Amino acid sequence: MFDWLRRAPKPTVRPARLGLALGGGAVRGAAHVGVLAVLEREGIRPDVVAGVSGGAIVGAGIAAGVPAAEMFEAFHRANWLKIAVPAWLSRLSMLDSSPLGALIEKVTSTTDFERLQLPFAAVACDLLTGRRVMIDAGPLREAIVASSAIPGIFEPVHRGGQMLVDGGLVDNVPVQAALDLGADYVLGVNIMPLAADVSEPKELRDVILLSWEIVQHQCDASRLQPDLLVTPAVGAISPWDFSRVSEAYEAGFVAMEAALPQLRADLARGVTSVPPTRK
Repeated sequence: MFDWLRRAPKPTVRPARLGLALGGGAVRGAAHVGVLAVLEREGIRPDVVAGVSGGAIVGAGIAAGVPAAEMFEAFHRANWLKIAVPAWLSRLSMLDSSPLGALIEKVTSTTDFERLQLPFAAVACDLLTGRRVMIDAGPLREAIVASSAIPGIFEPVHRGGQMLVDGGLVDNVPVQAALDLGADYVLGVNIMPLAADVSEPKELRDVILLSWEIVQHQCDASRLQPDLLVTPAVGAISPWDFSRVSEAYEAGFVAMEAALPQLRADLARGVTSVPPTRK
């Protein structure tokens, strides 16, 4: 019996592979940059990144090694005229967000997933089947545009027989995608919190966005939860309002600062594993 105990594999502790799961929220995505700024300051570097919509935009930047300061400047310079154009000939949407793809390539200096520094996935939804689609290979611009295509507002992306739209429809904080990329521990960032005060919609766009938020809240309640969830206070910031980028950034920074002690304690514990037994 004691010989068997001596021969039994001994548990080992190794550093956890940190994954970021960045939720969607359009302009509120600047909050993700605030989160990143804190992680950079603390020397905490993720091993993998997954994102939806605004989270996919920032996630691509993180995976490409773009510093938080540069991404913040990119958000400040952006506006809807730079990332979308009217879809005059489309019967499916109001806007075509193809210019967003070009902007992503410019900011990241990258055209495809294979050139990124970290494993990255953008999550979209196939409108024809209702299934989650994890994109982690191929052209980067196509993946980001698909993951950000809010139905009714932005043109869907046709890809290999699929009709892809915003991944927030099925998985707004993509924890599973981060795990699929190899994460042991997932830090999730939700930038679609329930707003305390909701203004009455004044136009079709507002109706769609408000309905979209309701869908995402219902979806998130039943989804896999991250090991640590950070929820910046951006509920009062319209996902459409680029004039409030600085507020969103600050909200992300403050929320990550508050969560930092827990993240450090969790990461310090590492991951315990038992080597396989030799036969």
